[in-house]
Amino acid sequence: MSDCEGEEEQFDSALGTKEFWDQRYNLELSNFTENGDEGEVWFGRSAENRVIKFLSEQKVDKDVAILDVGTGNGSMLRRLREKGFTKLTGIDYSEGAIELSKELAEQDDYDGDVEIEFLVTDLIKEESDEELRNRFDVILDKGTWDAISLAGDRNERLKNYRNSIVSFLRQNDMADIPLEPRYFVICSCNFTKDELIELFQCEDLQFDSEVAASHSISFGGRCGVTSTVVVFRKD
Repeated sequence: MSDCEGEEEQFDSALGTKEFWDQRYNLELSNFTENGDEGEVWFGRSAENRVIKFLSEQKVDKDVAILDVGTGNGSMLRRLREKGFTKLTGIDYSEGAIELSKELAEQDDYDGDVEIEFLVTDLIKEESDEELRNRFDVILDKGTWDAISLAGDRNERLKNYRNSIVSFLRQNDMADIPLEPRYFVICSCNFTKDELIELFQCEDLQFDSEVAASHSISFGGRCGVTSTVVVFRKD
């Protein structure tokens, strides 16, 4: 893999710590148990709609293996299940998030037989999770990199995060039978398209496209969107 890293301005925030998200999802799990509240849909439905739009426009087969990293309450995967996708996995380093995801997936208003797999794993550990290597055709990130980048060791986190993403994407083990392109789709409210390209484009991940938002906001006479969705491709 080529070196895609540059000098980064460093930030420290509670949002960049596992302790914050453990407390957050333990509270959301408690709220769900007591009140049936599924918790916050990170970035809202509009970001999920943009991911679904990309998969639809690319005519991605419904039986491809999809991984949602930092799955939170599993909302993205439950939406994809409703759309007919059948091989769905969500990971998070917070056990509370995974427990909440499992509860919500089981109690969801869904009458099919597709089960979503939820696993606890840490994307930013030095060695990627062996159980997940070479398994997925599409990997989704909806705000996860935004959160884990908010720490003083961001460069090290980026290296480990990107290594996990690349290793989890399915490898082409048979050169004479090329795979369809595999995709890494990242949604961010902290980074622009150009910044995401600078962070993630390397030998194994090439910029493919930006997924435009269907709506924009206007403030002070200027129009813009609240998040950026960028697609990288592994051929």
